[in-house]
Amino acid sequence: MPFADRFATVQGRRTGYVDEGPRDGFPVLLLHGGGFDHAELTWRLTVRDLRHRLRMVVPDLPGYGESEGFDGPHSLADLGAWLVDFMDIVGIAQADVAGVSMGGGMALWVALEHPDRIRRVVPVGAYGLTDRLPFHAISARAARAGVLGLVYAAAKNSTLARIGLGASYGNRLRVTDTAVAELRAVARDQARRRTFDGFLAAELTPEGLRGDLTARLPGLQQPVLFIHGSADRVVPLRHARSAAALIPNARLEVMETGHWPMRERADLFNPMLLRFLTVQGVPARDAGTVATKT
Repeated sequence: MPFADRFATVQGRRTGYVDEGPRDGFPVLLLHGGGFDHAELTWRLTVRDLRHRLRMVVPDLPGYGESEGFDGPHSLADLGAWLVDFMDIVGIAQADVAGVSMGGGMALWVALEHPDRIRRVVPVGAYGLTDRLPFHAISARAARAGVLGLVYAAAKNSTLARIGLGASYGNRLRVTDTAVAELRAVARDQARRRTFDGFLAAELTPEGLRGDLTARLPGLQQPVLFIHGSADRVVPLRHARSAAALIPNARLEVMETGHWPMRERADLFNPMLLRFLTVQGVPARDAGTVATKT
């Protein structure tokens, strides 16, 4: 059975999503990242493990999985506005939200722009915590030159897909044959759709990243739990440390993983998420770090 088993029309586009768990539970939106991703790839293990405890609403974001895309440049703000419309369409007045990478940036954006719609926020290896990429000028030129096409093509190869996936994990030995096969399938799909190209076209400028949210983070009033891999090579840990220190009611948990902790160590990530979303009351200000060992 396909992971996305429900469908809605959002901003005129077909959207696939999962709505799993107790119907009377407070909803949590789970948002995947950009590039080689979709809802099932990032959140399948979380849905499997927490389906009896949480109501989880997990959309394929525009241009990924079972969802139709923007067919052109689209910014973090465009994705955030899409998410609010998605919530309206599926009848969610307020939710908790957790997102990884690009999805983490969306979670922060909606919490800032529509604070009445979001109760708690869990950014994981989140986009939006810095104004520039490492080697930013080179990255911007490479994106404009269409280098991503070569990356998608390379990821279709089993050996290269394993190497690339290993670079996103903290421990390459945790990369399974199943994970490699799933990544190759996404690479084949995205080599055709090129969804992330549209995101970079809107977000990546020679001067910096349009979706940088750091100046606005002190305005976040919701409880925020940053979860970040100590070996995250996509969004280095220092950015999450700085972001957590800016927010009145935030803390940071560091896992010994890479950029994809919910896949690399679901056994540690899922209980951590559950504790934060089900705790009674709001914790006092704490921008400290809790290290989670393997």
